[in-house]
Amino acid sequence: MLMLVLATLSLLFMWMNHPLMMGIIIILQTITISIMVGNMLKSFWFSYILIIIMLSGMLVLFMYMASIASNEKFIMLNYKTIMIFSSIMLMFITFFWYYNVYIMNNFLSNKFLDMTLSMLFNSEMMYITILMVLYLLLTMVVVSKIVNINNGPLRINK
Repeated sequence: MLMLVLATLSLLFMWMNHPLMMGIIIILQTITISIMVGNMLKSFWFSYILIIIMLSGMLVLFMYMASIASNEKFIMLNYKTIMIFSSIMLMFITFFWYYNVYIMNNFLSNKFLDMTLSMLFNSEMMYITILMVLYLLLTMVVVSKIVNINNGPLRINK
């Protein structure tokens, strides 16, 4: 079912022409993929990290696009496009209905499910983890200094 939602969002993305609507579809795709990954693995940590990274990137893009394309009109899809879209979705439904069970059984038999996050936080990887956290902190401080309200690239002209 989640693969069907993902396929639907991918097809909708091709027909969208408004940048903010494209951003919403990308966020919905990220949430769908995160749910799928969380259901397949023993831990939801990878899903949380994926959502946080994608939402932070989309927030920056949203700020940029809201300042650039604030007055762009949103155009709805016409009747012919909706009919083509629904026929393609019907083909996807039949495809996933028959082959979803086979794919999931094949994936579940794989040893990929035994992977956990314990290898990331053990004593050998401690220095790399601390380095990554410090690098992210430094990047956050530098970006907040670059994007100052008074003289940054996203300032509001009055």
